[in-house]
Amino acid sequence: MEKLFQYRSDIQEVALIRQDLTGVVKEWGIPESEMRQIIVIIEELFSNIIRFAFNDNQEHLIEIQLRKNDRIITMIISDDGIPFNPLDYNPVSISDPATSDAGGMGLTLIRTFSDSIEYRRLLNRNHLKITKSIKSNPNISES
Repeated sequence: MEKLFQYRSDIQEVALIRQDLTGVVKEWGIPESEMRQIIVIIEELFSNIIRFAFNDNQEHLIEIQLRKNDRIITMIISDDGIPFNPLDYNPVSISDPATSDAGGMGLTLIRTFSDSIEYRRLLNRNHLKITKSIKSNPNISES
C-alpha cells in the first residue's frame, strides 16, 4: 500500500497533514500508539523543514510518501530546501527536557520512534527515508 501527499511550505499545513495521516493509518489498521508515533515523526520533520530548509519567502512543495509492507511503515519526505542531513546532527544530551530550551528534541523523538533513518540528496532535493516497524498487535483496540 502506498500514499503520496504534497503540502505547501506553510506551518498551517500541519493540521491537514495530521488529518491525512490519521485517515491513512486508520485505513491501514495501525494501532493508536503506533499511529501517534508516525504522526509525531512526520510533524516534527515537516516543521523542521519549514523553519530551516528555505532561505527565501517563496512557496515550496514538500512531499510525504507513506508505504506499508506487512508490519513495516516507510515514510519518505522530500523537499527542495538547502541540503541538510539530520544524521550528521547530534543534539546535546538533555537531562530534563521539560526545562530545556535547546533544539534537537524533535530529532531525538524521531530517532526514538523509528527503526532506521536514511538521508540522500538527489536532483537538488533532500530525501529522508524513515522506517518503523509496527510492534503493537493490530487486533487489539487501544484507548
